[in-house]
Amino acid sequence: MPAGGEWPPALRDFASRVFASCTDANRQAASDELKGLIFKAFREGTLYTTDWANMKLTSLERPRKRAAESYAAAAGYKAARVVSPMHTPLGASASGPAPTARARASAATAVPPPPPPGPPPKISGGSAKKAGMAAAAARLGPGENLRRAARAERFEREQAAYEREQAQAMDSAIASTSLGGRFGAAGPPPEPSILDWDADTVVGTSTKLEKPYLRLTSAPDPKSVRPLATLRKTLELLKNKWRAEGNYAYICDQFKSMRQDLTVQRIANDFTVRVYEIHARIALEKGDLGEYNQCQSQLRILYGYGLPGAVAEFTAYHILYLLHTRNWREVSAVMADLASDMRAEPAVVHALDVRACMSGGNYHRFFKLYREAPNMGAYIMDHFVERERVQALLAVARSFRPSCPVRFIVHELGFDGGADEAHRLLESLGAAVYVDAQPHERTQWDTRASVEPLTRAADRFRRVDIKGQL
Repeated sequence: MPAGGEWPPALRDFASRVFASCTDANRQAASDELKGLIFKAFREGTLYTTDWANMKLTSLERPRKRAAESYAAAAGYKAARVVSPMHTPLGASASGPAPTARARASAATAVPPPPPPGPPPKISGGSAKKAGMAAAAARLGPGENLRRAARAERFEREQAAYEREQAQAMDSAIASTSLGGRFGAAGPPPEPSILDWDADTVVGTSTKLEKPYLRLTSAPDPKSVRPLATLRKTLELLKNKWRAEGNYAYICDQFKSMRQDLTVQRIANDFTVRVYEIHARIALEKGDLGEYNQCQSQLRILYGYGLPGAVAEFTAYHILYLLHTRNWREVSAVMADLASDMRAEPAVVHALDVRACMSGGNYHRFFKLYREAPNMGAYIMDHFVERERVQALLAVARSFRPSCPVRFIVHELGFDGGADEAHRLLESLGAAVYVDAQPHERTQWDTRASVEPLTRAADRFRRVDIKGQL
């Protein structure tokens, strides 16, 4: 990114030419294509080396080609009309084969139509134009002259309005690329509480590898921002420190600082993806869903740019997170957008199977999928597995009367800690009631007495904490 936010004059001129050439039919397509070209050049660092003077947009070329073809067809039709049977080339009869376009054009130019009778006297230069206008005005009369003047005035107003509309469209489209300020595009001023990142984009010069995260309240200072080369070294340092020390508070703070330096410099590449992916995994490992969700949201944007990364892994995480928040509508939207190859990815297949089990109440398979979750999917499922266990226990309590073997719920509901783990959960829910002759045996769970406390517990789980921040 150029210091001070200056962009190549050739790029400014190219953007101006694009929007000056737009019509209502292709303006949106041209705007979208322009944004893509600018972002690609920015991401690849070719803003100053791209030949913007000779750059063309396909969204503008295609309509022109169709218009040229239509014009050529119309010209051919008009040329054919002026050829009469007596002018048929090479002596062919009028009923014979149709002449070619070249022959029609030759015949039309070889025999010009007769001149109109009574040619007007010759008047040279601008005097001819003035004399013609005066003669026409005399013939039309004062009423028609006034109407013509009114039409001319209306045309000027409409032309001025059209030019203003074109200028506004250009400003709006360029501003929406997040590069708008570089072209001098007019737009609404940012809210006072929100930093204008476009105006404050910088190129960092700091060589410090570690830097605490501080929320920006003013324009960033290039001296305190680390460039890409320094950030690469920082990432390696943090990875080593995490393995050696495991200090999450420190690591999270340092990663947030790295993400901020990437943002203020508008760096969006494969390295940016790596930073967000690593931070997201660390946050999952520590149960920090809030920080994970921030990383996931940004990763979806970066993947949308076509940047490489663990797309299948994080698509699966995203589905599981939506299942945690019970956002069924968004789950359906994500599923509708999945390509066939993405649906075949093992991690995505697993996440979709979890969704199916939750929808159908198949708790046996749900807890089997919980134990077999690929990558770090189980870390997300940890946040809603207890909620599903309560629902499963309530279903068992309503189905088995008057009691149920404890070993059955241990096996079906995935209690890896055995009967002791099941008892601890039942006790926390107020449902640790048994019908054994000896209280310490705890082999037969009293389902009839457990329905009421489990119903209350299920109601508590209806409200989901979607923040999950530490």
